[in-house]
Amino acid sequence: MKNTLLSCRNITKSFGDDIAIQNLSLDLHHGEILSVLGPSGCGKTTLLRLIAGLETPDGGNLTLENRPIFDNNSNIPTHKRGMGMVFQEYALFPNLTVQQNILFGIRHLVKQEQRERLKNLLGLTRLDHLTSRFPHELSGGEQQRVALARTLAPTPSLLLMDEPFSNLDSSLRSSVRLEILDILRDTGTSTIFVTHDREEAFSISDKVAVIFNGRLHQIDTPDKIYFWPKTREVATIGGLCDFVQGTVRKGIVDTQVGNLPYRKTDELQDGTKVIVAIRPNDLQMSASPDGKHTVVRKEFRGDDTIFWVRSLNGEVVRCKHKIYTTLFEGIKVDLAAEEHVIFNIFEQ
Repeated sequence: MKNTLLSCRNITKSFGDDIAIQNLSLDLHHGEILSVLGPSGCGKTTLLRLIAGLETPDGGNLTLENRPIFDNNSNIPTHKRGMGMVFQEYALFPNLTVQQNILFGIRHLVKQEQRERLKNLLGLTRLDHLTSRFPHELSGGEQQRVALARTLAPTPSLLLMDEPFSNLDSSLRSSVRLEILDILRDTGTSTIFVTHDREEAFSISDKVAVIFNGRLHQIDTPDKIYFWPKTREVATIGGLCDFVQGTVRKGIVDTQVGNLPYRKTDELQDGTKVIVAIRPNDLQMSASPDGKHTVVRKEFRGDDTIFWVRSLNGEVVRCKHKIYTTLFEGIKVDLAAEEHVIFNIFEQ
């Protein structure tokens, strides 16, 4: 079982009348990569700054490697917390070469140790051939790797990354993300990674913490965030999702789109009103002259096609279909649950 590296307990933070973080608690274990996922303004970056010591919590406590870094009696300054930070702008020194940037934070070490760390980091980040270049001579992905190498040079106990790929073109983002993930895995660096991008959070993380309006809604592995969301907000941020009303009856949920099997986390009495979360892959769609539902919109997306289907009571759900299809707007269709799909429900 992994030991806890960072513990946050009942952290709160307000800016005037605006509550940024509300009684938030989470743990990070040694070697883990944790993504903090949520929409803009939800408190993600504020949480990162509180952990780093760049902001002071109003209440709660923070512990790093069993050492209090914030509580009622202590508030360890940023430079003594032993953390590394990589933010959106990278903040490379424009007048220093790649080598000089990487060595900047370890100039106090003896020359031999500096050389050894530099050699290891250049190999990990594949920057060996760029040591004499200046930041303006590098691509966005190369600048990102330099920023990471410079941050890892002092061997921080915890790495904090705030939207580190937001300045990269979408074509670069995926490849650079994989490169950074390999470096973090190779070094065993414990990392908290802030993003509003679901794909980034799912692909890079051991666990994902989902935050809305300063509250932690769920912290779990990426697959559980997607397949077993605990709130409607988590279901929405986990991927395309629609919601329909339903009524529990004899072990299924009766809805306008059919009788759906549901995840039975709690025993619900017949007649209980619920909301059912439906993802585009959850329903089968077939054309039928007597179909109860109508295709109202069709959108080709390259790898698949999304259809918006309206039921008799006006509820609309999205369904994926194969690329080549004769279905069109206005056609009548039937819907049925895909085999083995278990639906998530939320009480109204």
